[in-house]
Amino acid sequence: MKRFLFLMLIFLTACSAMQPTPASYFETSAAPLNTTPQPVPVMLTEIPNASAGVVPVVTESAPPLEQDAGELYFFLQPRQAGKSIQLAKVSGVCVFDSANCPPLQIVKVPFPFNFTINALSWSPDGKFAAFSYSDHASGTPTKLWLFDPAAETWTALATFPYIDPPFWSPDGAWIAFRTQDGLGGEDVHIARRDGSEMKSLSASLPAAGKPYIMDGWLSDNIIMRSASPDSFGDIYLVRAADGTARLALESSLQFTAAPDASLLVYDNYDAVSQKHDLKALGTDGANSVTLANFTGGKIYPIVWSRNSQQIAFNYYSNFTDGAPSAEVYLVNRDGSALSSIYKGTTVGRLIFSPNGKYLLAEETTSATGGHLFLINLATLETKILQAPGLSTDYDWYAPSWRP
Repeated sequence: MKRFLFLMLIFLTACSAMQPTPASYFETSAAPLNTTPQPVPVMLTEIPNASAGVVPVVTESAPPLEQDAGELYFFLQPRQAGKSIQLAKVSGVCVFDSANCPPLQIVKVPFPFNFTINALSWSPDGKFAAFSYSDHASGTPTKLWLFDPAAETWTALATFPYIDPPFWSPDGAWIAFRTQDGLGGEDVHIARRDGSEMKSLSASLPAAGKPYIMDGWLSDNIIMRSASPDSFGDIYLVRAADGTARLALESSLQFTAAPDASLLVYDNYDAVSQKHDLKALGTDGANSVTLANFTGGKIYPIVWSRNSQQIAFNYYSNFTDGAPSAEVYLVNRDGSALSSIYKGTTVGRLIFSPNGKYLLAEETTSATGGHLFLINLATLETKILQAPGLSTDYDWYAPSWRP
């Protein structure tokens, strides 16, 4: 029986795109978001975790330097009708030093948030963020925006009927993004951070494999995966310099590349036995290492640490009966030190902190709504994100960690 990757929550069609992380859990199409009033919870100071009961909110005894903390950006979804979604930021200092945590800030944006929202995509140096969003009342066309947090400016770099969430090249020189025309046509473009030298990279891909999904970068190549029933899952590497495409793997597996381009990690799922084998292998397809095994359930998401030494992933042991149970694991790249570090309800995103000392988990449908939780990877202590002015009267979602 052919083995394949189980793609959770994403259906591959000509007009749908593989997201770097899931789209907003409130909506999955360009339509107004639901702002139906919901019960307002009280402010949390501690949360239950694993089987150890209640874990107190703690402050790290030896906090990292402020320049290593970065900033957390995320969206505030009001639970009262008539209020607007806002983009907020919180200093990373709040993660380890609550006594010196500055107040939450609202980021000014030149358009209202009325449609599906994805997280900001930060350049490796943290100086800019790329963001695809429509400033038109109908939801199309979409613009690729460059956000400069220092100047507090938003610059439109490109306009297409629809633009999927963008990816930065590892050196920060290029932004890659997939476009759709709304009629079944799609393409992949790259551009400099100022919008110059924009070019299409899809010409050399086999027509039989269309549509193609972009899964990010591997060194100076863009990872493209066929979503065609006849070529489903075939992985191509498209060289950014000249658009030359080569078949990397004839497989129905979806890979997540390490930041240093040394390894690929994937969930190898057998539909008959319902067994998941989470594996890592070299970029040449050799030296496969099994990281974890599960039977049944789903694995999603899978993320690499910034130094390419660890993998964090979420495993749903139960999802289809309406009572999901999420458990986040951490494992070294060689398969050693597999450990459970967090238990929750529905985990939408996982993000390593810039210094690698914390993991952020986005809970999308917990008992108190959608919120962000932080795991200290040294102590495994867990706490909800807190900052002056940050209220659990709102759902928090689509986080990104600016380095």
